[in-house]
Amino acid sequence: MKALQERRRAAMERLMAIGTARRGQLSEQYYEHRDQQGKVRRTGPYYVWQRWVRGQKQSVRVPADALAQVRADLQRGREVQAIFNELWAVMEQTAMAQDADSKKKPRRSKPPSAGNSRSS
Repeated sequence: MKALQERRRAAMERLMAIGTARRGQLSEQYYEHRDQQGKVRRTGPYYVWQRWVRGQKQSVRVPADALAQVRADLQRGREVQAIFNELWAVMEQTAMAQDADSKKKPRRSKPPSAGNSRSS
């Protein structure tokens, strides 16, 4: 049980050390259009941060000067998710250990009552 408590404490410390984080992904978009001579021209890349919120996909255009920050935030977001997964595992293991401990406790035995004899 002490080892589980230590793992939980260490995970919480790692979580608290993370500043900004984002969920989702970063996508590159390109647009094609025809110029005056009819040639297809491609413009871009344009960067879009995408994530799901309450069942709906949200997309936010990311300016080029914010690209490095968004990439770093997404990496930290993956770290946050890994820490959450570890915390879930530790907390479930702790709950199962407590369940096992409660089953190990001895039950009080009741003395047989004198008036409940089944022999006739």
